[in-house]
Amino acid sequence: MPDQMSYSLRRILYGLALLAAGQSGWAFQQRRGFDLISGSEMSSRYIDAILGQSKAAEISSFMNENADPCNNFYEFACGNWPRINKADAIHVSTGLLERMNEAVNRKIKKFLNKEDTMRDTEEDKQVRDFYKSCTRVTSIDKEYQDELRSLIKVFGSMPVLEGDKWNASNFDWLNTTAAISFYYGLNIIVGTEVQKDLMDNKVNIVYIVAQDFALQTRSMYQEEHTETYRKTYQDYMAQILQIYLGVETELAQKTASELMDLEVQLANGILSGSQLIQISKKTTLDEMQSKYAPDLNVKHLVEITMKKLVENVFDFNPHYKTNLIKVVKKTSKRILANYIFFKLIAKFTLPMDKSTKMPDCFAETQKYFSKNLDNMIYRRYNNEATASDIELIWSELKETFKQQLLSDRSLNWISNTTREKAVEKLATMRLQVSSYANEDLSKDFRDMHLQNESYISNLKNVFEVKTNRARQLLSQPVKPVDNFPSFTPMYYPPENVINVPVALLQPYFLWASSYPNAIKFSTLGFFIGHELIHGFDSQGRKFDAVGNINNWWDEESTANFLNRRSCFTDQYSKYSYNGRLLPPSKDQSENIADNGGLRVAYTAYRRWQDAQKTSGVNVNEAGKNKLPKLNYTNTQLFFISYAQVWCNDVEPTLRSSQVETDEHVPGEYRVIGPLSNFDEFAKDFQCELGTPMNPATKCKLY
Repeated sequence: MPDQMSYSLRRILYGLALLAAGQSGWAFQQRRGFDLISGSEMSSRYIDAILGQSKAAEISSFMNENADPCNNFYEFACGNWPRINKADAIHVSTGLLERMNEAVNRKIKKFLNKEDTMRDTEEDKQVRDFYKSCTRVTSIDKEYQDELRSLIKVFGSMPVLEGDKWNASNFDWLNTTAAISFYYGLNIIVGTEVQKDLMDNKVNIVYIVAQDFALQTRSMYQEEHTETYRKTYQDYMAQILQIYLGVETELAQKTASELMDLEVQLANGILSGSQLIQISKKTTLDEMQSKYAPDLNVKHLVEITMKKLVENVFDFNPHYKTNLIKVVKKTSKRILANYIFFKLIAKFTLPMDKSTKMPDCFAETQKYFSKNLDNMIYRRYNNEATASDIELIWSELKETFKQQLLSDRSLNWISNTTREKAVEKLATMRLQVSSYANEDLSKDFRDMHLQNESYISNLKNVFEVKTNRARQLLSQPVKPVDNFPSFTPMYYPPENVINVPVALLQPYFLWASSYPNAIKFSTLGFFIGHELIHGFDSQGRKFDAVGNINNWWDEESTANFLNRRSCFTDQYSKYSYNGRLLPPSKDQSENIADNGGLRVAYTAYRRWQDAQKTSGVNVNEAGKNKLPKLNYTNTQLFFISYAQVWCNDVEPTLRSSQVETDEHVPGEYRVIGPLSNFDEFAKDFQCELGTPMNPATKCKLY
């Protein structure tokens, strides 16, 4: 029952389902600034002018204005980006999101490295102690190795360490992995988790789930062109055995090869998010036992991990379990034992910082205490106006999409009955900022006694406390999920909520009070609009207004949805990246959200413009609605700013991995795809019909 959901379950719940703190927020109405030195309005206007010039210079620097915007708008908007922000071995991917994440991380690192007696809470101090205990690990010495070997002895013995002394008759793979799951919440091969019931989110239920896979997707384990990533992962396994357990090089390499072969076979059970929804189902524990026993004793697994039997369970990805049974039958106990204990030890190893060649203690702390760090950033760098300003743009987007749903002209492919239910779902959809400002965070640290000495002891304490807390969820009322490990907004279907991370609130990336609203709508507005559309995409539309899986679409609307979705499938399948066509995607949820999110953000911006005109404001002349020395209209600036969200460069050796593991298409096609489907874009840049950015056939859902 790990506190962190398995990759497959997290993808379907969070992805069905990357950014920090600013001093001021969104402003639809022009605000008078305040200069910290003189407080004068004139000084404020001067600062706004400087910031406007800086933003204009930045936008211009990334553009290649010699490129034809009607031929390749990504090259036009982002042509100079790789020259200015080139990816390398340290910064393997460069883009706006990465820059924003680096900025917030600098703030967090400052907090972790320096005490603040005036503002530190008791929880802040414990998080900092965890971080300090990690920084004390300057090398993996014999003492560290002995601590890890002691971990193994709690649950048995590891063949690669015991050699001929290892006794296979004493080993039971399910007992071993279940015991590890009970103590530390680590699901190895198979395990249990307690989460909201997808069919009835008023109760919690036990999910029988697969383990997380390091390479994430089946294609990363099977395709010929991804072999180099498997080789890298196998080398990593060998290094862990050598460095953390002291295994001799030749034996470590041989063992790693066996472990990799086993993981490849287990990965045959990986399915995509849409497939998981179709085949996963709520059932009884007795029914699951009858289905999989004696090869997979589900009752025994639940009894050990939960310390009791339950009536109902969720069989999450039955395909994985069927494949697992076949794999276990033909795999020796020695390899299974080495695999299980390797996965255990891997959770207690330290990732390395590529730039310093030292343990990346920041990443480790963020992994386990992201909620506390978000709250710390919010308390130190935000005011209440920031979150309320986010609500303003949210209300504009929500009202815009509501009007589209109510319009017979905009979405006439959806029946009136289904549209009424879509409006109902939209009405209950919420947006929240992950500040945790109104939450008692001290409760998370009850029974947690972190100190700045032993990192392994701290990690064990963290795992034990979080695992016990997760197990107790079965006897507690359902609570909203409050930990969204992401630095971009995220839609969560079971609660019909969009979460906005505090990292997104940093000024001068997506917004500032001095920026034109064209920029604010095309960046922040798009991100939130993208998540809004996820509530109505291939997977989100299967959840109703209260967050339960429920088929509320009638047959006609469903058929029309699938027919229009096929247009996106055909369109995106023709794009190539790094010399290969993009992997086929039947689901198309991210592309649907990109296209719909762009449209709703643009329409909301135009509605705002119209409202300003009605009130007598000339939006083409109002100071904060233009940037100096950029000879583009406000709507053209909207599209340029949107495109520059996706300017990026990726280190060449990682490009295949990016395509195979990221459900989003590369940044180039997050620009070209949606804009080439949008008539308003073609009008603004006067692209003739038939040009690449204004094709005769366009795809549209929302």
